[in-house]
Amino acid sequence: MRAARTRSAVERLESRFSERAASARYLSEAMTVLNVDEPTTTAYMEISTLSNAMAGNVGQIVSASDSLSSAAQGLDGETQAQHSRMAEANRTHTVEMADRAFIQRR
Repeated sequence: MRAARTRSAVERLESRFSERAASARYLSEAMTVLNVDEPTTTAYMEISTLSNAMAGNVGQIVSASDSLSSAAQGLDGETQAQHSRMAEANRTHTVEMADRAFIQRR
């Protein structure tokens, strides 16, 4: 569950970086047409380039979170299988169980 929520949050982050990159590119191009000074237009284009790179890096995190989610689901399935066998053994055993007072945490 947590892996899926993390993946969703990371996807939103990737989308935000992509949107900011597009916005910075648009502003840089618009300022160029309006003859705004070169250092300003260049700075906006650098922001666009860096935001695109960050979106790409976040995309890699999304891919890794897919792997994490798959591994978590496999682990959950294995855990459920192990515990259901233990529960079945506890239900059908012929050995007397320990007194609860004996196994309480202290």
